[in-house]
Amino acid sequence: MHLFVYGTLLTGIPSSMSRFLLRRARLVGKATIPGKLYDLGMYPGYIPGDAGTVKGELFLLNETQAVQTMEMLNAYESVTGAPEDEYKKVTVKAKVGDGGSFEAMTYEFTKSVEGKMVIPLGDYGAYYPGNKAHERFVNGE
Repeated sequence: MHLFVYGTLLTGIPSSMSRFLLRRARLVGKATIPGKLYDLGMYPGYIPGDAGTVKGELFLLNETQAVQTMEMLNAYESVTGAPEDEYKKVTVKAKVGDGGSFEAMTYEFTKSVEGKMVIPLGDYGAYYPGNKAHERFVNGE
């Protein structure tokens, strides 16, 4: 099972969950999906669409731990399947930088992005440094 990540699960973000994912999956490489990223205050949210590109990373989950890994990630993203969830798990087509495309799971933001700022170039890795609210969230403050 492949997983596309675009925010606090990126390898360059010093979160405990990004380290958790690295222990349970193999990084396939840099990847993109169509859509936009929005600054939600302390973390990003992905909205699908043909306008824009979201930059992230594609992982291949360790087969023997995939179910448990996704359960932990769903808990981290607060995905329960309830209508009030901020995110839902969706399947996307991720294009890897050095060629190929893969069907992958990712987390789509389900609420309104009205009044939210678009993250430039859909690149949270470049946007994160220096954003104090995001740094506080990642550090668990």
